[in-house]
Amino acid sequence: MFKKIFTIFLLLFFWGLADNVKAGFGISPPYVKTEKPIFIGSHYEQKITLLRSSAEEDLQATITINAPEINTWISTDKENTFELPKNMLQVPMVIKVDVPPDAEVGNYKGYINVRIAPKEKAEGATGVAIALGARINIDLDVTDQEFANFKVRKVDVPNFEKFSKPWSWPIFSYFFYKMQVAMTIENTGNVKTAPTNIHVDVYDLTEKSLLESYDNNKIKEIDSFMTEDRKVDFRTKLEPGQYWANVKIFKDDKIVRKDKLIFTVFEPGTAPGSNRMGKGPYIMMGGIILFFLIIIIALIKARSWRLVFKILYFITFPLVFLIKLILKFLNSLKVKFFKWIFKKASKYQD
Repeated sequence: MFKKIFTIFLLLFFWGLADNVKAGFGISPPYVKTEKPIFIGSHYEQKITLLRSSAEEDLQATITINAPEINTWISTDKENTFELPKNMLQVPMVIKVDVPPDAEVGNYKGYINVRIAPKEKAEGATGVAIALGARINIDLDVTDQEFANFKVRKVDVPNFEKFSKPWSWPIFSYFFYKMQVAMTIENTGNVKTAPTNIHVDVYDLTEKSLLESYDNNKIKEIDSFMTEDRKVDFRTKLEPGQYWANVKIFKDDKIVRKDKLIFTVFEPGTAPGSNRMGKGPYIMMGGIILFFLIIIIALIKARSWRLVFKILYFITFPLVFLIKLILKFLNSLKVKFFKWIFKKASKYQD
């Protein structure tokens, strides 16, 4: 009984002396594991959060990977030793798994140790430093069977603004005046995938008139087990106002999600925040101006501009000749008109 009491007393004594690590430490989640087997040659990432109940000072974390069969597959977005900053109770860390193309099908296990301890003490400081640690279990199934699937987590049709001149001219609006469907998609399969088609029907507020319909089947694929945002553009001619958008997201011929969303097209210069026009129209206009400047400079350098003017002269000569005849005829009519007026006026004077 005395030995137990003495042991507890020593533990409490040293814990009381500790002046660096005074808080609990944990990891969430404490494992690296996929819902579906990983396909050979694919990439997988999992976010792990390092947690502590108190963050009164900077701490140092050290990572040690112990997975003999798959040690070369595992990496993190951190160095082997990194800092847990003061006042940060949660520090994220990403575990990355890259399965090589020649990997064998099977189950692979291992673990990652994460140890935290105080940073080096300043000279003259005293106290007992206590290190804490946690373990991340690795449990991976590798397969050669492809499994493609995804979940649509969020769908939105952002408001946008009608272009003002000159950007509303067809040469610019055709390429840059577009509405968007913004999505958050989770790839739950073990290979890259994406929706096969996005269909949008736009109605007026009464939902009686179908104004426009769009389809887009060129959606950038998402890596296996990843969640990413995607924006799909559709050319539009919508005028300012409010509209309903019926959005259908397809996987092959099957609709996996339907949404009915309202959005606004603002008058030029009235949209809250920055316009979605972006830099594209400015770059295009600069390119057009640069193109014509290059042509003009090339003609001057080649001394062929005189030939160009001669060609233009011969092309426009019939038109110039016709204009001269018309002007001559009009001038003749004017002279005859004034002669007639003068003759009439002379008659009344007599």
